[in-house]
Amino acid sequence: TVPSPKNSEDKILHGVRGLFAEYERAKITERFRLGKLRKVREGHILVSEALYGYTYIPNNKETRTHGYYEINESEARVVKMIFTWIAGEGLTIRKVVKRLQEFNIKPRKSKRGVWSTSTLSTLLKHKAYIGEAHWGSSYAVVPEKPLKVQQYRKIKKSSKRMKPEEEWIASKIPVPAIVDRDLFQRVREQLKVN
Repeated sequence: TVPSPKNSEDKILHGVRGLFAEYERAKITERFRLGKLRKVREGHILVSEALYGYTYIPNNKETRTHGYYEINESEARVVKMIFTWIAGEGLTIRKVVKRLQEFNIKPRKSKRGVWSTSTLSTLLKHKAYIGEAHWGSSYAVVPEKPLKVQQYRKIKKSSKRMKPEEEWIASKIPVPAIVDRDLFQRVREQLKVN
C-alpha cells in the first residue's frame, strides 16, 4: 500500500501515479476488447457459458482446436417445443412459462427453478438457433431498478440492453442449427401479434 500524501509535493506525485494507473487500466481494457473482436471476426465463439440448447466444448491446446458449440439433445428438444408452441398454437411468452412449469421443465440456471419471461424473450430472438451466430448484440448498463440493493458491488453494470440488429457483429461462427429458418420467422411474427 502507498502511504497517504503528507505535503503538497506528495499530493502531486500521488495524483500523477493515479493518472498513470487509470491510463494503464484503460489501455488493458482496450487491448482485451480488440482481442475479442479479432477472435470473433476469425469465427471463434466467445462465451463463458453455452446458450440454452447447446454444450460448449472449450479450447483444446493439445489439439489446437478452438471452442465450439455442440447440440445438447435434451435442451434442444425443449427449445423446439417452445418455438412450436408459439408458432403453432400462438402461445404468449407467459403461457409458455406456465406450460414449462406444468411439464416440470426447469431452466439451466434459476434459484426458484422457474423460467423468466425475459430469458424466454432473449432465447426466442437468438439467431444461433438457426445457425447464425453473432456477437456484440448487447451492452452492459447499471440496472435502473435492481432486484437487490447492495452497498458495494464489484461489477456495477450488471444489467444488459440490446443494440439494434444492424450494430451486431455478425461472424461466420459455426453453430449447429436447432430450429429451421421458417419456424424462427413464424415465431417472430407471432410475437409481434402477441
